[in-house]
Amino acid sequence: MTDIVCSRCQTLSKLWRHGLPWCEVCETYLVIDAGTGSWVSFADREQRQRAAENERAIAKSVDLVEEHLPEAQRLVPEGWAARRHQTDGARCHVAIDAPADGNATSYLSPPDGRFGWYSRVHNRTTGIDFPLYTDGGARAASFDTIEAAVAAAVEALRVASAEARPR
Repeated sequence: MTDIVCSRCQTLSKLWRHGLPWCEVCETYLVIDAGTGSWVSFADREQRQRAAENERAIAKSVDLVEEHLPEAQRLVPEGWAARRHQTDGARCHVAIDAPADGNATSYLSPPDGRFGWYSRVHNRTTGIDFPLYTDGGARAASFDTIEAAVAAAVEALRVASAEARPR
């Protein structure tokens, strides 16, 4: 049997409670982290699993944006731009910018396996973001195709630009 060493305090664990190894220094049960093979607390393992899941989701969003960006660039009106947008440690999006006089950007979030493309509009003047919604409810709209998402984003940006113009 291999030695069980707590990954947090590096203490050799020799005590077992309720059939699980126990770290007397950290006062916690130890379980094996499948990703690293080290002995960690339940909370550490759960946090590591969530972090790994988040990394996989980020990588998938990058792949989906790279795959669909050329199509989005073809679908936006002339003078508009569709580009990749990603901040550190976040999922990747397709950003759609209206011409230079526009005051808003739409961000398209790629499908996550449960829902399709989401679109939100960020108004740079007010600093407010809002998602596009379905008719008759307070549920964010989900689009099955990039074409439908781009069309809805372009329309929302046109409305936002029209509302911003002085009357």
